[in-house]
Amino acid sequence: MPSRASLTPEAITLAPPLPLPGDAESLLYEASVAHAIGHLRYSAHARDVGTLKPMRVAIQSLIEDVRVERLMMRAYPGLHSLWARFHRISTDRHGDALTFSALAARLAHALHDPAYADPNHWVDKGRTLIAALGERLHDAAAFDEVAAILASDLGQMRVRFDVQSYEVEPVYRDDNRFLWRFEESETVHAASVLSDSNANADASGDAAEMPDHPEEAGDRQSEQARTFAYPEWNYRNATLREDWVTVIEGDAPHTAPRHRGEPAGIRAMRRVALPVTWSARRITREQDGDDLDLDGFIEHAIARRSGLPSSGRVFTRAAGQPRDVSVLMLVDLSASTARCPPGSHASLLDTARETMERLVDTFDSTHHRFALHGFASNGREDVRYVRLKEFGDAYAQTHRHRLHAICPAWSTRVGAALRHAGHCLARERSASKVVVLMTDGEPSDIDVFDARYLIDDARHAVETLAKRRVRVHCVNFDPQADEVVRKIFGAGNGTTVARVARVGTVLERVVARILR
Repeated sequence: MPSRASLTPEAITLAPPLPLPGDAESLLYEASVAHAIGHLRYSAHARDVGTLKPMRVAIQSLIEDVRVERLMMRAYPGLHSLWARFHRISTDRHGDALTFSALAARLAHALHDPAYADPNHWVDKGRTLIAALGERLHDAAAFDEVAAILASDLGQMRVRFDVQSYEVEPVYRDDNRFLWRFEESETVHAASVLSDSNANADASGDAAEMPDHPEEAGDRQSEQARTFAYPEWNYRNATLREDWVTVIEGDAPHTAPRHRGEPAGIRAMRRVALPVTWSARRITREQDGDDLDLDGFIEHAIARRSGLPSSGRVFTRAAGQPRDVSVLMLVDLSASTARCPPGSHASLLDTARETMERLVDTFDSTHHRFALHGFASNGREDVRYVRLKEFGDAYAQTHRHRLHAICPAWSTRVGAALRHAGHCLARERSASKVVVLMTDGEPSDIDVFDARYLIDDARHAVETLAKRRVRVHCVNFDPQADEVVRKIFGAGNGTTVARVARVGTVLERVVARILR
């Protein structure tokens, strides 16, 4: 049986009664009929869906519901309080979820009740756009433009359009079948037409496919990529959300062949003298030295008393050996790194990749092991992580092609990337392990609107790695983010490059200091 009312130009078909609190159940039919009459009076019937994407159709239907209800309430003010009962029910049922159904219900409530406050940026934007239309309630095209903007934003947010969970809200509204003409048979229910297996990809343009559920801690090998689940810190209630973020190892979000010139500030870095780092060590069982080797002396004494020959190696002396250091260079591949700073013809990402290339060419050796990795995020379910060069691999033309094929895309979920970088370093046996993050600003992502949330999560990731004896240093290209960098990485572990032309010199000094 249908769970929502349906209408045609000839008839209104009501859904079976639903168990609703208070007197809402008895008023449901009145609310449904009043809404349906609004469509019959003011809406265009059977518009051609054409090339509209499924999510766009659903959002445009919601906005059309708002338009006809405002026209009805202008003629019959009492309808506002009648319909308001059901908006409260819908919002309570969905809570703070960020699914399409939840966001649509919350937007509907926000557009009906001016007193309703919703913290979500997208909901607030919808309210602002509709408010800007003022009294242009008969201008259906203007309302369609608002729907197009909101649907596009949902696509950028990679919100999933899932037919299994989606129902028009509130419950008194019809299934919107009246508004559209689909190619399929008229007997097909509108909700099924609105969905398809690629609905989310259609809405967003190029959304990557994701598994339905993130894996548990660890990894899963698939045909295309490996996925890893990591926690995320929620500062609001001081809890660690287990298996909250999915990191996908594989290709970068977008790749295309690129051949660019060498940015200024890089040329001076060629063939810097290699700093050798030493760890204190004493050589034992020597013929001579600056101190007595107790173990060697005991062995010598036992041999003498036993009448056995002795080597006489009873001394120790100070010596040194190169200290092993593993450095993971982690570069931000987000869309914002495509910008070119004032006075530079190279983008931030161009500068970063050329800098990493020179650093590896200069410092990578037997004891100083370097890896090049990159990341970009598309919400918590798709943090893309790219291994460009591994520890122990000699930097070759294949690595260079892979590095220069990357194009900037998506956002910057720093905490998840750092946790995975720590996972990659776990197998290294070097005495010192360091992550050097190169980024152009503070953390951000499409599904987070609280600026503090990802900053505190990144700081938690840094602190967690520190407990595992992994040091994290940040090289930041955005002077305005200097305070955020200090907050996340701590004093002495963050460097802000005010002029991109100096990035080569700055990175050389940072790495040399790390290796020492």
